[in-house]
Amino acid sequence: MLLSTVDWYDHLFLTRDLATPGERSAFFARARRGQVIAIYRGVYVEASEWHSMDRHAQSRARVKAASLLAPPGTVFSHQSAAALWRLPSVGAWPVKAHVLAAVSAGGRSTGVFERHTIGASSTAVIIEGVHVTTLARTVVDLASRESFGHAVAVADAALHRAAHPVDGLPAAPVTRDDFFRELESIPLKHGSVMARRVIDFADGAADRPGESMSRVGMHLARLTPPRLQVSLAGASGRIYIVDFWWPQFNMIGEFDGRGKYSDPQFLRGRTPEQTLYDEKLREDDLRSAGHGMTRWNWALAISPTRLGGHLRAAGIR
Repeated sequence: MLLSTVDWYDHLFLTRDLATPGERSAFFARARRGQVIAIYRGVYVEASEWHSMDRHAQSRARVKAASLLAPPGTVFSHQSAAALWRLPSVGAWPVKAHVLAAVSAGGRSTGVFERHTIGASSTAVIIEGVHVTTLARTVVDLASRESFGHAVAVADAALHRAAHPVDGLPAAPVTRDDFFRELESIPLKHGSVMARRVIDFADGAADRPGESMSRVGMHLARLTPPRLQVSLAGASGRIYIVDFWWPQFNMIGEFDGRGKYSDPQFLRGRTPEQTLYDEKLREDDLRSAGHGMTRWNWALAISPTRLGGHLRAAGIR
């Protein structure tokens, strides 16, 4: 899926490399048959590879394709860096690649590149052959311009890396202090207040984007903040980790995204049906110990009004 620095080139094609009219004719015949797909003008990917990817892998493929069109030394930033850092995107990933540009170069963008003249990154990290902003810089860049919920999901995920590194990525344990130092080093004209608000609210204990969005919804609904990822005992004596816990209301909160029953990391070799049954037994055990429990999905997590109403009905104030 275009993940390794060795083989992802094998699936990308630059039309400028087609040396003869015969090669060009044969290639574009494949394109007309849908066997290769244009990512950008002049850069194509094998259709079978493209269709095998989820939207996150496709976003990484776009960044890699753009890197083939970029001048040497280009540093990818914002959503493009976030994609390679495996940070979440609550909405759709952008089609254009985001890059840093010197102030003297201006902010002119093209059909491929969205240029940001907010100061060059003092350091860059290479991920899968592409130069990207550091994890801390990527978070700060997004926190200064994205919606509060999206930016919190990104910041939470980055802080979560300190205890839960991602295989194949550079080690990058970051803290809120790292974010604040990075923010101070960037000559932002706008967005610094937004970024500080995000950094202050970020919490690496949030395990998934849905939990981060739920935290934002609770905050905007002016509900009592819960404790995150708490260990509680069921009636059987078994210990479970719950997403949210309000001890003052004796209430457990659980975010139930669709990925919970399809993500191999969560399934751990179980079928979705077995996982659903295990979750029922887990809930029964916790309820038998005297704890209340309420669950919600993405539709509620992204709506402070609906989530607030749901939690108030469960007794949360």
